[in-house]
Parts: sequence; C-alpha cells; structure tokens
Amino acid sequence: MSSKINFTFDNVLGVYYAGQIVSGTAELITERSKTIRSIYVTVNGFVETRWQESVEKPGEDGKLVKSLETRTATEIFYSNDKYVYGQSGGSQLELPKGKYVFPFQTTIPPQAPTSFNGTHGQVKHEVTLTIDRAVRYNNIFKQCFTVILPNDLNANPSLSQPLKRIEEKTFWWGSIFGGNKPMVMDVSTTYSAYVPGQKINFHVVLDNQSDVQCQDVKVRLFKNVKYRGKANDQEQVKTTEVRIADKHCGEVDKHNKALFDEYLMVPPTTPSTLSERDPIQVSYTLRFIAKTFRLHGGGDLIVDFPLVIGTVPLVGSANDKGPVQKAQQANTNGNYSPLPEPNFQEDVSTEHFESNTYKPRYPVYLFDGQLGAANGAAAAKSPVPSIYPKAVDTTPAAPVEYTPNPVSPAGKPIATVTQKTPPYPVQAPAAGATAPGGNFEVLGFSIPPGYQPTPSAPADGPGSIGWK
Repeated sequence: MSSKINFTFDNVLGVYYAGQIVSGTAELITERSKTIRSIYVTVNGFVETRWQESVEKPGEDGKLVKSLETRTATEIFYSNDKYVYGQSGGSQLELPKGKYVFPFQTTIPPQAPTSFNGTHGQVKHEVTLTIDRAVRYNNIFKQCFTVILPNDLNANPSLSQPLKRIEEKTFWWGSIFGGNKPMVMDVSTTYSAYVPGQKINFHVVLDNQSDVQCQDVKVRLFKNVKYRGKANDQEQVKTTEVRIADKHCGEVDKHNKALFDEYLMVPPTTPSTLSERDPIQVSYTLRFIAKTFRLHGGGDLIVDFPLVIGTVPLVGSANDKGPVQKAQQANTNGNYSPLPEPNFQEDVSTEHFESNTYKPRYPVYLFDGQLGAANGAAAAKSPVPSIYPKAVDTTPAAPVEYTPNPVSPAGKPIATVTQKTPPYPVQAPAAGATAPGGNFEVLGFSIPPGYQPTPSAPADGPGSIGWK
C-alpha cells in the first residue's frame, strides 16, 4: 500500500465519557505523490443492527414458501466532517509524498450511547480519514474509540436494596416412593446493582428435603441483549443471552441442608442500557441454579434476578462483606472506604458484529487490593491505566520529522484553470508542430497535438468538441 495512517488520541486509551471532547491527530504517510481532490477527517457515532430470519409467505400457487428476510436499523448520533486539504468537489491537486499530521476534534453529545459490539449489532464511535481521489477509488482509513455513557448507581436509591427470594420445587421421583417433600432455596445478595471488578457477595441456603440429589449449586451472570430492526416497515426484535461469569458452589445430598457464602466477580462488560428506545438494549440476569438429574423429573430449581451493571459503584459498596453482615455495616456512621479509581479493560465478550473486531474498554474497579491479581504480577509495579493520564507518568515521545501540511486553495477554481501536470506520461509534441487551441486538458485527459475535429463538429463552433 502506498499510504498508511496512524491515529493518536489525546487520551492514550482512546476512552471518553459522553459529553467530553475527543481529539487527536491522524498521521498520513504516503510513499509516492497522489493526484487527489481533497482530504477530510470525520468523527461520528452511530448504531446499526442487522440479522436474517426465516419466514413463510404464500407463493403464487397459494402454498407457503420459506424465504430469508433481513431486519435492519441504523441511527446516527453525531457526525463532524472537516476538510484538512482541498475542498468538496474541488479541482485536482497534487499531494507530494511524505508524512503529514492532521488534527481532529469534536464534542461527543451528552446522551451518546456506550460503545457496544455484539452478534447482531453495534454502537460504534470512530474517526475516519478519507482521501478523495479524482480518478481512482478513495483511500479510507478508520479507527474506533470507546465512548461510555455514565451510569451512576447512586442516582437510583432502590439499587442499594438487596435481592432476596425463597423458591421451592417438588419432584415426581419422590412421590413414587411415598414422599413429596420439596427442595427449598433461600437466596440473597447485598445489593441490586454492581460495577465491573466488584464482587457479588451472595448467601444461599439449600434445604434439600426431597429424595432427589442436587448435583451442583451454580451461580451465573448472563448478558441479555435486545436488538431492534425493521423489515417491510414492521419493527422486529431479536434477543440473545450470553453467560459472562460462572460460579460452582457444590452438591447437596438428599435430606441434607447446605449454606454457601460465596461471591461472583463481575468481569469487564457493557453497562446496562438506560434508555428503552435505543435500537440495542443491554440488561443482565443473575441466576441461581440447583442442578438435578433429568431422570428425576421437574427440571432444575432456578431463581432469577434482574441485575444492573453501572459505571459508578454504590457508596459504601467497597466495604461489602456479604448480605449477612450488611446490618452491621449500617452502623459505621458513614465511615466508608473511599472508592478506588477505575482502570479500563477490554470487553470480556468474544462476540462481534460482522467484520468489526474492535473491543470497547469499560471501567473496572479494583476492590480489596485486587490490582496484582487482576492485571498480573507486573501490574503492581506499574501505574493503572487511567482515562486521564498525568503528564509526569507519560514518557515524552521522540521528535519525528514531518512534511509541512499542504495549504488548501483559497477558493474554488475560476473559469480559466491553470494547466496541471496529468498523472500519466504525455507524448511531447513534435518539433515545429502546432495545433489549434494548443495542447489543452479536458476532464483529466490530455488531447494530443495534431488533433483535428470531425466535419460534424466545426472547429470554430462555440463550446463544441468533436472526437475522431
């Protein structure tokens, strides 16, 4: 490739909150000169969904015929174009080879949604540099960055309440042998909402009065994504459920009782969606499962809770030791441990929309001295990546020689256009040879010397050009 691009953001991680200013530079390196019309940089954010479904429709003979229908939706949140060389629809210009640095900057809307990359859709924020070429195809270079819509859990007081429920289940296996006692599961958590990096401390009491053995008590965190799209002006919905965290507590024999005080770590993942009108909505389910043999009938004992994942943890949640000790924590008179600063880690999900393999970074809070465990042994010796790196922590880059950026023409070309060198060799005129009108250029093509118009197009006709 004769050209390449290096995008650099003022934030080294390329992570921004909605409402902030995203800025940086695009370094263009060309190995040979180009004939172009303009160069412009675009910063935009948009959402798109797309998937296919099999539908049955009556055919010409009245019978049902299966076909594939595509559901799709697109919405642009913001878009900012800036011409850094040339102008839209301008004349051809020469871009010499070299290194050029073009700055970009725009303000992200305060309600711009969080970056997301999923199976059937994406919320994408990106910078694009386009080289508009007059004759050949355009050169387009793109770089994604992460935008996070803040979700402060303290804004909703109900999220500080615990999740608590008691469920029971009976099995037909026990009735065969004259018993019909249930399996009872008592589940509780400290809060109703958490942030990535935080422990979901839970308390489970499984009273297995039945004649069925519980193979395992599982706790799982699921990400639920709802995609909206349209086909034939009718809105359709596609939902997916992906497990992102898992905990195995152990088995409980029949006629036994067990207690589990454990925790499930929230991995780097997309915050819960705040708006119900977004084409992509993300929510979470915390599921407790008492696993049994299928042969015993009745299925597993399952307790589901809706869970909210935010970007700012609840005040006091850094002291969380589990739902049993929450009453004791209420007597601390507000003497809570200070919240740690988050770092930003890539999404744990491996799903992606079509060819987009970019992984957004989400805020992860490191509680209870988890820095070394979360980032490896080397992380304890190095500073945690921050969204606002300090100047003293940043090693200054070595100076790089760049070609001065070309200056765009002052305005659109007038009727008399200065003759430009065509982007291909032109045969030199023979000595002493002259042609009416000289050797001139039309639409980027040079008319050779010795050209004579056809009789049907007189040479002196105003505005007429004939071709042999």
